[in-house]
Amino acid sequence: MGKCKYITRLLSDALDRSLTTGEWVAIRLHLPTCSGCRNYRKQIGLLRDAAHAMSAISAPDTASRDD
Repeated sequence: MGKCKYITRLLSDALDRSLTTGEWVAIRLHLPTCSGCRNYRKQIGLLRDAAHAMSAISAPDTASRDD
């Protein structure tokens, strides 16, 4: 379980910063053997995509305003 906690932390961190080569290697070695962490990676990807889609919908369209 400790390894999964570390890997999910790295997967989350990858959304906010560039990971080191060693961190990517740790992820790449772990994911093929752990379906839980693979599912976590998919879930955070879906959440990221949904957040981007919602921000595009809620952003005001200033180019089409007639002020």
